[in-house]
Amino acid sequence: MLPVSAFGRERWTELNLGPFYIDFVNDPAAARDVLTQFEQVRWVLGGSLEIQDLRSLWPIRVVYEPSAGAPGEFIQRNGQFLLVCRPGSRPSLEQVTAILLEANTPRLPEEAQSGLLQLFGTLEAQGSHVSWGGPIPKPNLAWARMQLFATRFEYRASLHVLVASLKSGSSLSVAERNAFGKDPAVLEKEVRANLAAGNWQAVAVSGRPLDPKRDFGEHALDPAIADCYHADSLLESNLKAAETLYKGAIEAGGPAKAMGFAGLAEVARRQKEDPKPFLQNALDAGIISAPVDVALAALEPPQRALELLKRAAALNPLWAVPIYEQARLATDPAVKETLLRKAVQIDPRATTYWLELAQLQTTNGHAIEAQGSWLRAEDSAGTAAEKERIHQMRMDIEQKRLDAADEERVRERDAAHADDQRAQDNEAAAIRAAEEKANRENDVAAGDDKPADVVPWDAMLPQRKLSGMLTQVDCLRGGKTRLIIQERSGKTTSVLGDSNLTTALSCGTQQPPKKVSISYAADPDQHFRTAGRLVNLQLQ
Repeated sequence: MLPVSAFGRERWTELNLGPFYIDFVNDPAAARDVLTQFEQVRWVLGGSLEIQDLRSLWPIRVVYEPSAGAPGEFIQRNGQFLLVCRPGSRPSLEQVTAILLEANTPRLPEEAQSGLLQLFGTLEAQGSHVSWGGPIPKPNLAWARMQLFATRFEYRASLHVLVASLKSGSSLSVAERNAFGKDPAVLEKEVRANLAAGNWQAVAVSGRPLDPKRDFGEHALDPAIADCYHADSLLESNLKAAETLYKGAIEAGGPAKAMGFAGLAEVARRQKEDPKPFLQNALDAGIISAPVDVALAALEPPQRALELLKRAAALNPLWAVPIYEQARLATDPAVKETLLRKAVQIDPRATTYWLELAQLQTTNGHAIEAQGSWLRAEDSAGTAAEKERIHQMRMDIEQKRLDAADEERVRERDAAHADDQRAQDNEAAAIRAAEEKANRENDVAAGDDKPADVVPWDAMLPQRKLSGMLTQVDCLRGGKTRLIIQERSGKTTSVLGDSNLTTALSCGTQQPPKKVSISYAADPDQHFRTAGRLVNLQLQ
């Protein structure tokens, strides 16, 4: 069955205070009561968070539609949090609290946030008189903890310190110690006793002085706009009915016309059709909507998309999506990083944004900043499994970074050694060339008669012998080896050998050490740190 259009029905009225809007046909007393409850939640939560004039990402709207059912969940639709329900019903204060927490805090520890939501769900406001902490259907440990801290005389004055500490990133145990100056283990024992007792007594809490006649805005609401709100709530359950209501709003004209086109764009998207003509019609009709700008930007070329995204960001500076989408369009890594930093400042709960920022900072060579972003990504994760996944990603990437740094150091060291070896080889080649030249000149000077007995240079050096244990063989460049021998006295001697004399030896530490006798020419080499050159080697 299709819903009846709002045309021809009684006059619609809208009440407003802060980010809250209540739309109804009759029963203004019930609407004022709901608006009072919402505003007192905002006031008390703002005091707990030490934030004046607590903000909401989008307006929070309740529409009392006679054909609707019982209150369900608030939905985010076309730039507002929307709940359409039957007249006289009471929306969930826990949901309102969750919306405000998400807009004003990073992600809190689950056991703390769960308890806070349950606590604010018990809030009762009679005008400016507010109480909380009364019974709930299914109490648990998280509820018992916050109920204790909010209602017990010695704790409730410091509840705001606990919440502010949690907002700053402290763990629950640290926040408890900061707020109450007690060992968290002692406090948790009291919490368990509170749950076991089950004696939930509400207490008064400081509320906002409210005068509905002075503080509540009240004006007539175009019935066609009310139809658009109703249609928004039907998109999941009755797409055809929603489409009918949107088309009726377009026929009605005025501000409802633009909202009707925006609604038909969503209908087209859900039907796998092109939403772009409807989005453009909504803009042409004068809609002022950041979500419409972002949706159209996704279908436009980069330059036009960037214009739309900048306008969306200006329309709602609390919404990080337009900034994030600008970062996705950016081609300059520095500009992209700047935009992602701004996006996570606006929405510190956006795990995806933190991950992209951390990876980009790593790529851009900002390792220290990347580590901070990885940690914030982990903190922002909604589940323990997601936290563990991000932690493992961080460890893997950090290990890759360390491995790459080690490889670079090895390359630099090897390059330096290669340069040294080339310099030594060049110097040795120059010396050999000079020796050969001198020998040729001597041969020419001596004529054809050459000495019968040529004495090798090594034979001119004193020869020494030693016996001991060969403990180490270092394989060097150019086919040379360095033998380290430990004599019986404990003294060690290093000699330089050629591969033709040491082919039977393996490189590295000798396990076990080998007993050897050697003779060597006493020609110390400072570069190789050896006492001479190996002449003869005998393994024993």
